[in-house]
Amino acid sequence: MNPTKTLISKKILSILILFLVPLGTAFSEPLSNFAFYNLKKERIVLSDSIREFSKKDLLILNFTGSTCKPCKEQVPILLRLVKQINLSSRGEFKVRFWIVFVGDDFKTGKEYSKILKLENDTEVLIDPLSSSYSQAKISGLPTVFLLDGKQEILLKIEGYTDAGTLSLENFLNSLVK
Repeated sequence: MNPTKTLISKKILSILILFLVPLGTAFSEPLSNFAFYNLKKERIVLSDSIREFSKKDLLILNFTGSTCKPCKEQVPILLRLVKQINLSSRGEFKVRFWIVFVGDDFKTGKEYSKILKLENDTEVLIDPLSSSYSQAKISGLPTVFLLDGKQEILLKIEGYTDAGTLSLENFLNSLVK
């Protein structure tokens, strides 16, 4: 084989690997075996709970904290978006909303659940030891994951920005026929 073609082929392969590997690991790695506690202090394992969903259902998993001001601003917007998409989907699928208070205790989780007016359709969870940082590989709060029925990450948004919210909204709206 021509040495020039071999060199070009190796460069192309290197470039493809450089771009494909990070994308593949960022969005194909399922979140599964980690646990939180609900406000009744019951242990909730993500993978077990998602198995109970319809295969078409989606989960917005919002990592937040009581001392995080942007988190408090983001939650009402996510609640509105979940309601809007669930109405638009006409029962074809359901978007579920779980909020995880990272580093907060049960008392604080209950207080902020009331302050943020989290409704019965929202699962309020507590991660008192902040293990979400390592298990879900989040770097800060707020962080939002959109998961499918296979626990695969469809979208990850770190921080609270208009662009991130619009990205989530556009993605969900694209699923509504």
